[in-house]
Amino acid sequence: MKDYAMNACWRSKDGKRDPSKKEAAVLALPAWEQACEAVLAKDCLALGARFCPVGKAAGEDRVRYELAPGAVVAVAGARSQAPQRAYVARADGTVEEISVTAAEDRIDPAGTARRAWRRRCSRVGLGERPFRFSAALGHGYEADTVYDWAGEEYVAACVRATARCVWLRAVTYEEAVSLGVA
Repeated sequence: MKDYAMNACWRSKDGKRDPSKKEAAVLALPAWEQACEAVLAKDCLALGARFCPVGKAAGEDRVRYELAPGAVVAVAGARSQAPQRAYVARADGTVEEISVTAAEDRIDPAGTARRAWRRRCSRVGLGERPFRFSAALGHGYEADTVYDWAGEEYVAACVRATARCVWLRAVTYEEAVSLGVA
């Protein structure tokens, strides 16, 4: 079987492309990985409907998927439910690997700022629920105040403060927008 690499365009006997045929992108993956439509679940990249392979070269352990231009593909291992890589099919018939962040932004461009804020807060280890931290006497934290945390500006909201403990949570995206920091 012929290896068309990233080009599934039909060629005539003389080797030239047939202008009546439209070029399609082809993604070749190891047979033990699954290619799925990239979707968002809880604002994170997830696996959607699985693509059907268009062929497998004889003697190879790779399968090929034909993709429409602009298609975003999430790839995961055979038993995995979380995407490990993402690809996008270009209009020129090539397939490019992109980051998970870029895949999320291609699927939902309107939520780019919200996801960027979520990633910023997760880098510092804070979530939506308050977490108690032991603090030195005279720590200076006050309830209902937003602080810098772990090198990120304005990400920690102090919920409660005592002489020895501080309860902090991540600032929500809505709060960040109202404060003018997101």
